[in-house]
Amino acid sequence: MELPVIILDKQVKKFNRTLLKIAKRLSEFLPKKGEIELYIINGRRMRNLNKRFRGKDKPTNVLSFQKPKNFPGIKLGEIYLDPIYIRRHKEDLALMLVHGVLHILGYDHEKKSDRIKMENKEKRLLKQLSGNF
Repeated sequence: MELPVIILDKQVKKFNRTLLKIAKRLSEFLPKKGEIELYIINGRRMRNLNKRFRGKDKPTNVLSFQKPKNFPGIKLGEIYLDPIYIRRHKEDLALMLVHGVLHILGYDHEKKSDRIKMENKEKRLLKQLSGNF
């Protein structure tokens, strides 16, 4: 699977190298077919996306958007990360990327059983990633 990293804002450019390493390593453990675009954005842009698509007028760490069903091409979806928000809230950048990818791949955390499955998959992927970037 391909995980191209796209920087949309100057303030987050310094995270490019780290996210490229994480994305490259993570792609080795994912299904081979498809592409998920990873956008690195600032808090203002994240807040706007969160408000527009989720109705929440506040910044957040990660947003994932699956492509519509029957949409042509190899693109599976898009992930938006705000690394400044993630760092400020002492969250793990790799975990947030893994979390976003799993949403694109169909995992969610609406029900307790689904949350447990998703968290277990996150832990397995993070263990595979550990020490490799």
